[in-house]
Amino acid sequence: MERLLELASDPATELIILDTPPAAEALNFLDAPRRLLDLLNSRAIGLLGAPKGVLRSNLRMVDFAARAVLSAFDRVTGLNLLKDVQSFVRVFDGMYEGFAARAKRSNDLLHADDTAIIVVTTLEPARIHQAGEFLEALAQKELKVRAIVVNRAMPPLPSETEIASLKVSPAIRRKLARNLADYTALKNREARSLETLSTMISSATEIFVSPELDHEPRSLSDLAKIGAALRSVR
Repeated sequence: MERLLELASDPATELIILDTPPAAEALNFLDAPRRLLDLLNSRAIGLLGAPKGVLRSNLRMVDFAARAVLSAFDRVTGLNLLKDVQSFVRVFDGMYEGFAARAKRSNDLLHADDTAIIVVTTLEPARIHQAGEFLEALAQKELKVRAIVVNRAMPPLPSETEIASLKVSPAIRRKLARNLADYTALKNREARSLETLSTMISSATEIFVSPELDHEPRSLSDLAKIGAALRSVR
């Protein structure tokens, strides 16, 4: 997040594309500034020994009681846990306000109007379910999804007429017809998954479909081919 904020603050930066880890880890990353702000504005900092007036002006009686319990725990166990944690917290004395300011800037950046969150998924039912949970979590954090890219979709299938017109033996033609029926069933399943996906998002969110390549993308030309094949379906 610090690197993202650094790049966003550089006047020479025109566009930042951030490729996050999968859904669960991405949520941890995107939610990090808010969680840091919650921590810095909580009683935990004062409880653990940060000087008064850093972020909170005073401590409540319950905080002093909690310190007493932790201190007693340290005396009984000999672990000096509270003392060690307090020492760690005090090392950052004078830096908390800077942490809070940068966390707020990062949080504002993620929610800015010119920030676009794009979710990438595939059309397998399990992936659609996972995407739905991810979209719901993003909505709860008020992070707007501008587009969804459906990756590795099946290419268009030939028609039964094309197979019937092939100059091959009847046995081969029957096998091709069976294969077409199987792939048509998969294609129909994809269509249902795409319809389910469209019900999970607002009408303002675009959906793009990228067809499956016949190999794993390994070069810029492969990426260019995927980009050129992207098509909007709503």
